[in-house]
Amino acid sequence: MGACGRTSLLELPDAGGGGSGGAASTTSADVSTSSNGGGGNGGAGGAPACGGPTDCDDGDACTSDACEEGGCVHRPRDDDGDGEGPAICGGGDCNDVNPSVRPGAPEICTDAADNDCNGVADCFDPACAAAETCGCAPSPAGERCDNGVDDDCDTIVDCFDVDCAGTPACGCSASELGKCGNGFDDDCDGAFDCDDLDCGSDALCGCAIQGERCDNGADDDCDLLVDCGDPDCRGVFPCACIPPGSPERCQDGVDNDCDGRVDCADPHCINAPACDVCVPEICDDGIDNNCDERVDCADTACTFAPRCAPTPEQCNNGLDDDRDALVDCQDPDCASNPRCVLQQANCLSPKLIPGTGTYTGDTTGHVSETRGACGGDAGEAVFYFVLTAPSRVHLDSVGSSFDSVLYVRTGICDSGREIACDDDSGGAAWSSLIDFTILYPGTYFVFLDGFTIDPASGANEGPFVLNVEIAPNPPEVCNDELDNDGDHYVDCADPGCATFGPCRRCARGADPGPEFGTAACSDGLDNDCDGAIDCADEDCSASDFYVTECCDGADENGNGIPDDFNCRCASDADCDGGQICYTHTSYSCGPPCDSFFGSICPFVAPGSHCNVTTHQCEF
Repeated sequence: MGACGRTSLLELPDAGGGGSGGAASTTSADVSTSSNGGGGNGGAGGAPACGGPTDCDDGDACTSDACEEGGCVHRPRDDDGDGEGPAICGGGDCNDVNPSVRPGAPEICTDAADNDCNGVADCFDPACAAAETCGCAPSPAGERCDNGVDDDCDTIVDCFDVDCAGTPACGCSASELGKCGNGFDDDCDGAFDCDDLDCGSDALCGCAIQGERCDNGADDDCDLLVDCGDPDCRGVFPCACIPPGSPERCQDGVDNDCDGRVDCADPHCINAPACDVCVPEICDDGIDNNCDERVDCADTACTFAPRCAPTPEQCNNGLDDDRDALVDCQDPDCASNPRCVLQQANCLSPKLIPGTGTYTGDTTGHVSETRGACGGDAGEAVFYFVLTAPSRVHLDSVGSSFDSVLYVRTGICDSGREIACDDDSGGAAWSSLIDFTILYPGTYFVFLDGFTIDPASGANEGPFVLNVEIAPNPPEVCNDELDNDGDHYVDCADPGCATFGPCRRCARGADPGPEFGTAACSDGLDNDCDGAIDCADEDCSASDFYVTECCDGADENGNGIPDDFNCRCASDADCDGGQICYTHTSYSCGPPCDSFFGSICPFVAPGSHCNVTTHQCEF
């Protein structure tokens, strides 16, 4: 593959022995070969044209590029070999790195993938409504790279998965030399780019290993950013400031007014005599001529300079190569780059939590892109887990080296609904703790963040520990007013509690049951023995928005819709005819969301949207 990404590294069974993904079969007219391999070592005397798949990128996003028998081969792009090309190249494949996904493919209910490309997967696909089980269970061992199975449930198989980059099963180059800036472990020795001894003589690495000094007016680490304009200097004197600060003094080397700009880089100093040395930016001299802490092509004044034309994003050089204002791992172009996957610093490359365990890493140098309701101004590490059964979930950051914050979102990583946030409940060294008595099947994103950037000591960042315990299908506790087992029946309403002492025949001599549906909400009985009868029971007044309605079959507010999402439910069987149970959000009964004029979802579950396939509101 070309400029669109690095799938070419991971796609061919004969490019290093054993990768299971392969390009579609083609005729000789479909295949082009080259002897120099776009950077290989082709030459006279039978020398190989390429040493591995990363040598063969031809820059064309619609070709699959491979190194076969020492020569580069370029085929029409069908990365997973299922006969359907990707949408970007005119095909209809909605996931071209999984051979079980294409339009018309049968839906598999246990693999996390949208096999038939209808927009929903597994438990949310109507094709799985009658399935005995649905949802994918990740293997605790993670992705195997040679078995044709999506072991980690990320919908990407074998050598297509970035977890398999730099493994013998998916192809290795003989050396990292000449490829020291691509973010890959090309020679499969466990060392990336400038960390590899092969790159010791590379000019790029000579500069990259230098740290930025924050007070000398020079771009020490060659990222085209100077002193306080470089994220490396966040919270470091003289770039630190204690709000609200004081008026900027234009020649003391300090950010006096706490706006992140020092001296002549601060707009308040534009007319200061000390800044007379600032002149219009020259775009090819390596100097910050106009004193804005940005050098040459990093300066907006050089946007249209000929030498500053965009180039494909390189994911480890600290530069905005493609001029989209996103650098390295913050750029979606780098989402699958192994270096960015290892960093897991944002929602582009979250790390899978396959189950109970302890997960470690380091947030040093991460740039803050998200924040929780209880804090999180420093850089974060992002995880996700997928539940296929109701589960009790425990998360804590005990053992982390800094003041940490944990928060959890559901649905969409960067904009999903936050369902919990904690700063210091872990009880040790400013650690955080979150306990969910029950979480229902779905995808959840976990952020381990640094609480703040201290003006004196810098950012809360460093080595971290995330302790996770996931217990599927916990038993119901019959007297704690919680739905412990995730079946949406609480205490005496749960069938498992029918013989529990206080629940036995507690409904006026009858066995208890849920106070769900119009019949149970208008019979004058405390069916679930929680001390509240009919409309006084929150199960019969489930809506936070339509508070004047009750689950009694009547239209109290006169809007033409009886009950208005006030009937609690666990399934469609609990709802009156024509209504469905909104099992993806509120667990209340209502007409299908696509039967309304306008969007009903903000009134069912704020932040959700109507899915026209499931007819429910979803996050």
